[in-house]
Amino acid sequence: PQIEVTFDLDANGVLNVSAKDKKNPSQSNKITINQQKGRLSQEEIDRIVKDAEKYKMEDEKKKATIQAKNDLENFAYQMRNNVDDKKFKDSIKEEDKKKVQDEVKKTIDWVDQNPNATQEEYESRKKDLEDMWKPIITKAYGQGGQGMPGGMPGMPGGMPGGGMPGGFDPSQFTQQQGGQKKEEKKEDEDDIEIVPRSEMN
Repeated sequence: PQIEVTFDLDANGVLNVSAKDKKNPSQSNKITINQQKGRLSQEEIDRIVKDAEKYKMEDEKKKATIQAKNDLENFAYQMRNNVDDKKFKDSIKEEDKKKVQDEVKKTIDWVDQNPNATQEEYESRKKDLEDMWKPIITKAYGQGGQGMPGGMPGMPGGMPGGGMPGGFDPSQFTQQQGGQKKEEKKEDEDDIEIVPRSEMN
């Protein structure tokens, strides 16, 4: 057979390909090739972008939840380490030590039993620990005559033993005193009366 193939490309980039048998025109076939074939439509692109934003928010929320869980566990372990520290042997009462140890165990058990807890639940448990821990550690450092160290769970950093507030420069006070002394000396010099030698005789 003799096949006649015709290619027709229109203004929209659509290619029409037709083929027919010259001896038997009734036997023909046609195919349309669209330039969008194999590509994503605008609707599909919009859907993908929307899904990506949704997954991003979910990932950020999950990351924040994991961080809240880690913060809770770290805080609990730091509390336990501090009550076991030898330097607090005489500063923290036995009943307070037991209270902390029991609460730490309860917290760790709760974390293990609630792997799907929310960020808010982790943060709430941590706040409960802080409220229980602060009075105990504050009293312990007060009895020891020490200031709050930086990094102590629930406690802001501070100068040991009270000390000067941050940003205070003792030299400023010295310079002010020196300036006063210089002015006083100048006033004394102005009060000196110079008497000629002839009058002294």
